[in-house]
Parts: sequence; structure tokens; C-alpha cells
Amino acid sequence: MALSAFIESHVDLIVAEWTAFARTLQPSAKTMSEMALRDHGRAILLAISQEMEGLQSESERSTRSRGADSCNDEAQTAASTHGELRHVAGFDLVQLVSEFRAMRARVLALWRKAQEAADADDSGPRAIEEIARFNEGIDQALAESVSSYAAGVELSRDMFLAVLGHDLRGPLSVIRMSNALMARPGLSEAARLEAAQRVERATQAMSGLITDLLEFTRTRLGAGIPISLSSCDLKAVCEDAVDAVRASHPAHEFHLQMEGDLKVQGDVPRLQQALSNLLSNAVQHGERSQPIRVRAQALGDEVLLSVGNAGRPISPESLQVIFEPLVQTPDAAIEPHERSKTSIGLGLFIVREIIHGHRGSVAVESSMADGTVFTVRLPCPARPSGPDAVIRG
Repeated sequence: MALSAFIESHVDLIVAEWTAFARTLQPSAKTMSEMALRDHGRAILLAISQEMEGLQSESERSTRSRGADSCNDEAQTAASTHGELRHVAGFDLVQLVSEFRAMRARVLALWRKAQEAADADDSGPRAIEEIARFNEGIDQALAESVSSYAAGVELSRDMFLAVLGHDLRGPLSVIRMSNALMARPGLSEAARLEAAQRVERATQAMSGLITDLLEFTRTRLGAGIPISLSSCDLKAVCEDAVDAVRASHPAHEFHLQMEGDLKVQGDVPRLQQALSNLLSNAVQHGERSQPIRVRAQALGDEVLLSVGNAGRPISPESLQVIFEPLVQTPDAAIEPHERSKTSIGLGLFIVREIIHGHRGSVAVESSMADGTVFTVRLPCPARPSGPDAVIRG
């Protein structure tokens, strides 16, 4: 059987095995549906098969071998759409390329097995020609996917820089205006104090932005966020973080609930940073008229910490990549002036890195009925059993 005909008749089997491989590309594929993982695999394969069945001149072969027609800007192919969606889903470039390597290897292995079963020769000139045409098709699809993926990365980076410039300009404007106000003669002490408080809040906002940038750079250089573990009480961490965010956002209401023995092995400043980022995110996106809910509870051999807010639920597409940096989603693709002046989109990424550094996990659920809830799970030291060892709730 010709390779192109084999692809068409076995496309569902090939896509199923390709999807199973994509499932192994963690962490991005961990929570993706089968449909999302399958994506445009069928369309990509059928497009390659149809191209293989067409005639090809030596000139066309030479052009394709040089990659001269690899990136057609005028047509949105299945492969280019696949690259865009894999970028949005948080796949890295190596994972994207590995998908096409797996597809190539699996198609050829299945075809060779079918040829052997049919006692057919897969090493003759005709078979070699078909394999060459198939490889050209895979390379073309890969080039289109990589091109659209790179375009998505560039767009996200440009948006990131635009938002960063906007978010730094806001606090700087506050500092400049407050400084001009305090320089006025005859200004009352109350007005001077209020201006000084605005300067302090603006300084804290800028400090948070710079800290997030430094942490992001550190992780991208491979160093990771340093974590120094020691015995600590999550109760004090929660109280301090809530007090700090409440001071910066006095108009918001916070409900703090703590249950059981909350001692963990943790890095107190880092845990406070992670919780502050979750609280700031809840303030930014939550319904102002509803309280932000913070709950910490001991459950067996772990401590659960949740931060919840009411408001518009997060879309499934955004939930998929909410902890990823420099990824634009439909929810995030808004004008810079509509965004918060205290966030460049790295806060949740920093949370994930800190919690992973504590050998814990962080997840999010969002619905209209329950709002948005981030849940952190941290391992805790073994403790004696007893009536107070586990809090049920």
C-alpha cells in the first residue's frame, strides 16, 4: 500500500498514538482534554497525504528542500494553527518539535509493519520516493508550526513590555505628583501624611514589580527561586500576608479562617510572597463588593491553603495557562490601560515556582457559582494522631 493511502486509511490510529505521546509532554498537557491534545493532528496528516499524491517537479522539490515555501503568510494552515494553540497551551518549543518527530517516527513504523505483514517491499525506488515526500510534508508542517509559535512568543513579549512600561509609569506618576504636593508651602500635616502614604504604596508596588522580574529572570536562567526550609507556622504567615494586602487595599474585605495544626517546613518570606501574590490577584480580578476568602486547614499529612474571590469566572483556555509567563490568552488580551497598575502577569508564575520549591502543588478552579479559588497543598511534618490532628471540613 502506498504511504499516502496508508496515512489516509489509518489516520485515526496515528492520531490516537500521537495524542498519547502529547499527553506525556508535562506539565502543559496534564490538564488538557483529549480534543485539545489531538488538536489539528488529523488535518495535518491528511494535508501531507494529499500533497504526497500530487505531482512534483524537480524545481518544486528543490524549492521545498531549501524551505523557501515553508512559511506561507497568506494562508492559515492546520499546522500553523497548531503552533499557535500549542503556544497558548504553554508548550515550549522543544515539546512542539518533539510532537512532529513522534508523528514522523510513528507513521513510518506503522507503515513498515503493514508492509512486512503484506510481504511488500518498502525499500524500492517507489517507497524511497514516498518516504522522501512524506518527510518533506512533515518538515513543511513543522516549519509552519514553529513560525506561528514564534510569532505568538513575539506578540506576548511585546505585550509584556508594554504592560511593564504602563505598570511602572503609574506608581512613578503617583510619586511625582505626591512629591510636588508635599513641596507646597502651607500644606497641612494631614495632607502631607496622606501624600507620604501614597508614595509608600507606590514604592511598594514598584518594588513588587521589580521583584517579580528578578524572580522570573532567575528561573529562566535555570537557577530557580531559592528556598530555605525551616519549621514555621502557616497561621502567622497568613495573618501577616492578609494584614499587608489589607493595608494596601483598605476598601476590600478579607475573611481569614484557620483550622488545626498549621506547622509546615517552609520558607516564611517566600510563603508570604506567594500568598501576597494570590491575594493581590484576587483583589485585581475579584468582585469589589464581595469579601476575599482565605482558608488554611490541616488535613492528614498536608496543609491546604485556599484563596477565593467572587467575580467573572476564568475561561477554560485561560485556566490552562494561568501559571505560565509571557502567554497571552483571550482573557488577558486587553489594552494596557485596562489592566491593573500593579501586575505584569508574573505573580501566579512566581506562586507556582515557590510552591513547587516547597514540594507542594497549586491549582485553580473557577465557576460562576463558586467564584475563583486557588488551592495550595503543602506537605507537613508527621505529627501524633489525636483529636486535634485533623480538621474536618
